[in-house]
Amino acid sequence: MSTEERNSGSGRFWLVILILLVVFGALFLLGLLPRLKKDRTRDEAATTQNNAKPVVTVQPAKASPNMTSVTLPADLRSNHETFLFARVNGFVQSWTSDIGQHVRRGQVLATITTPEIDQQIAQAQANLELARTSFGRLQSVSLPGAISKQELDAGRAQYSAQQAAVRQLQAQRSFRQVIAPFDGTVTQRNVEVGTLVTGGNATGTQLFKVEQTDTLRAFVDVPQNFVPSIRRGLKAQVLVPEFPTKPFQGIVARDAEALDPQTRTLRTEVRLPNRSRQLRPGTYGQVRFDLPQTAPSVLISANALVPSGVEQKVVLVQDGKIHFQPIVVGRDFGSNLEVTQGLKGGEMLVINPGENLTEGLAVNSKQAEAPQKPAGPPPAAPRPNDPDAPRVSSPLAK
Repeated sequence: MSTEERNSGSGRFWLVILILLVVFGALFLLGLLPRLKKDRTRDEAATTQNNAKPVVTVQPAKASPNMTSVTLPADLRSNHETFLFARVNGFVQSWTSDIGQHVRRGQVLATITTPEIDQQIAQAQANLELARTSFGRLQSVSLPGAISKQELDAGRAQYSAQQAAVRQLQAQRSFRQVIAPFDGTVTQRNVEVGTLVTGGNATGTQLFKVEQTDTLRAFVDVPQNFVPSIRRGLKAQVLVPEFPTKPFQGIVARDAEALDPQTRTLRTEVRLPNRSRQLRPGTYGQVRFDLPQTAPSVLISANALVPSGVEQKVVLVQDGKIHFQPIVVGRDFGSNLEVTQGLKGGEMLVINPGENLTEGLAVNSKQAEAPQKPAGPPPAAPRPNDPDAPRVSSPLAK
């Protein structure tokens, strides 16, 4: 083989090698460049994300309304009610009034025969006659020194004592008639003709119960946080399950002026007219008050409260930065809370604040959306004036 042929073959070999290197280099670049571009894009996105401000959902704090509605359980009672007992021993001779009967003040409800007292009066009258005769004889003695002044005074005292004894027994016998102490209705009768009765007020020995039902009293225990708004003359609505669409109007007549130390509640009496006698004493009901605010306050969403920590606080967005604000929470209205200190109203509060928020952190904010109704049929409406319902309070719109 000549030198020229060897040089020609060697040149083709290196040319092939060069072509292969160029091809592999091109393929390498075709695979590497997209990867580098993808990595650069990912790095830029990561850098942008790291440098981006967190987005928080905010909702404004609102000044609370001037009125608050509170519904509390109540116990309805008669305006006047009393048990009637026997004051003398004896047997029931007759009775004239049964349950449900309306009676007038002073009306005789029953008569008791009192044979023992009758005999005691007869004996006392005989002793009185003897004392009167003896005292008359002492007074008739005109001979000076025949009787002493002490004997005359003793006779006069004995005569007066017997007079008092007769009057006492006669007054006691006057109680043989059981009379109504006021206008009202007989709600209990526990006697029959011939029943043996004993004077006294032992439990279970009452003869009648009389109640005045044309006016009723609703007794309600008002929690401490509503007490400053309770005053005499305040209007209230009395609700009973039997009349779900008909509230009865009443007014606050009085209150105990002292809280029960066990329950921290104020015993309050609401008086309501009942001339039609639609309501019955002993009925369970509810009293609804519309109470004026005694101090300015702010309403916030319950989701705005920071869940951790002993101190109650919320997260505010001020000038695009996070600020933790301590607050004092008053009443709980379920989805809303009353704030009595720490807010003035109008502040933008972060809803459901996360643990990644720190003081002074720059953020972007967006307005909270109105809650959507859940899918499916609506929940059953609560029974009107449900006796088992707990006390409920809610702010009233202005």
